[in-house]
Amino acid sequence: MSEDTIDFMGYMWIQKEDGVVTVGINEEGLQDFDEITSIELPSENDKVEADTVIGTIETDDGPLDIYSPVNGTVLEVNPQVLESPSLIQDDPFEEGWLIRIESSDDLDEDEDDIDEDDEDDEDEDSEEDEE
Repeated sequence: MSEDTIDFMGYMWIQKEDGVVTVGINEEGLQDFDEITSIELPSENDKVEADTVIGTIETDDGPLDIYSPVNGTVLEVNPQVLESPSLIQDDPFEEGWLIRIESSDDLDEDEDDIDEDDEDDEDEDSEEDEE
């Protein structure tokens, strides 16, 4: 996983670049099953909302929901994973990405929502209260 890739929902990764968010499944998400049987993703130009289910990966261990990290429009769906879902397991961070979304959100403001920095901020606040 590269430096600019962020964990999302615990089992997904996102990468932001120039207002476009790429979404995939991370190693943690891949540990729970042995085989991907099918994948369902939205179509290009579909509108998506942050934190809503936009697709499903069917596995031998049951379905795995794919959530949108941002509000926006589906820019691109990876045709390779639709044809060969096992690519997600073989190369989750390069060839196995799932979807690219053009964000309608200001990504800089949403950075805290996606990062785990929120927890750190709460810790600092409680330390100040104790003093």
